[in-house]
Amino acid sequence: MQYIDFGKSNRQISRFGMGCMRFPRTKAEDGSEIIDEKEAIKMIRYAIDHGVNYMDTAYSYPGSEVVLGKALKDGYREKVMIETKSPSWAINCPEDFQKFFDEEIERLQVDYIDTYLFHCLDRSNWEKVKKNGGFEFMEKLKKEGKIKNIGFSFHADYELFTEIVDAYSWDTCLIQLNILDQNHQAGLKGLKYAADRGISVVIMEPLKGGMIGTKVPEEVDQLLDNYDDKRSLVEWAFRWLYHYKEAKVILSGVSNMQQLEDNLRIFSKAESGVMSEKDMELITGIQDIYRRKVKVGCTGCGYCMPCPSDVNIPEIFKIYNDSQLTDWSEFGKTFYHLIASTSGKDASNCTACRLCESHCPQNIQIADVLKEAHLAFTQS
Repeated sequence: MQYIDFGKSNRQISRFGMGCMRFPRTKAEDGSEIIDEKEAIKMIRYAIDHGVNYMDTAYSYPGSEVVLGKALKDGYREKVMIETKSPSWAINCPEDFQKFFDEEIERLQVDYIDTYLFHCLDRSNWEKVKKNGGFEFMEKLKKEGKIKNIGFSFHADYELFTEIVDAYSWDTCLIQLNILDQNHQAGLKGLKYAADRGISVVIMEPLKGGMIGTKVPEEVDQLLDNYDDKRSLVEWAFRWLYHYKEAKVILSGVSNMQQLEDNLRIFSKAESGVMSEKDMELITGIQDIYRRKVKVGCTGCGYCMPCPSDVNIPEIFKIYNDSQLTDWSEFGKTFYHLIASTSGKDASNCTACRLCESHCPQNIQIADVLKEAHLAFTQS
């Protein structure tokens, strides 16, 4: 495992951080999906045993903090930094900060949290943090030794990002960045802007919710096959990120042991400055292909759910993107009609209430795209 200094803390951390949002799932007795606790704990400890010492979770990831807390028993807590997040959108008064923090400490079964973030800052959530004394609360926790680093996670535009960065002496921030989002949200400019101000930047969505590396377009496969340096698209995507020394930790939300083992292999060589000029040209070629094909910038985070009309928004968007990326338009229609036949809740049930859009980190005009997808899948 490759390590790097984590800014003001002077602690050496692994370039690969384990994201705890997409743990393996299993069926509960009532038929609902829950975290496969036994497998998740096995994976967490396997990662730590192989050098990973940064774990990312959040209040809003169902079951995640509880499972992570169980995994960190038996001496594992002392080996890692825990990053978790305060649900900024749910803060309606100053007392809410303490309420949610106390819940998280109890879920994780720890005495302190290494890195505590204001979660998912956009304009609305940023105003809530300021209005309800968020800075004062964080500083109180830090003075009491209950947190070590103060930061924020971000899902908005570059202009707001610079405003937030300049408003406080942050220890860290968490931004979305990958080969398809180089100029989206904070983007590559934001990475460098924050790093230049002494902030340790952590990267989320390095594979854009798994979009990069699954259902790879044939043209991308051809580019990679013809390139001298033989690597998978997933490895190139990670390699592009850890090339930048400003990207301290790159989070990967692994869903099974095979993904974890592959990430450990890739990050065993995670040195900054590894990309040649020719390698960068390869990435540009890949980006051009995806830009022509990807229809929706959905990462499958599920923040838009549940839909009041029971429309399965992430699944419809996944089918829409998959059908474009692989030119399997007929397969896309088949899967889309399967949604309608099994649940009766395809995109035609959308009432355009736009409640989902207020929760979407990618700022997708969901109602409009649902209408577009429905037309694409139902036209002859």
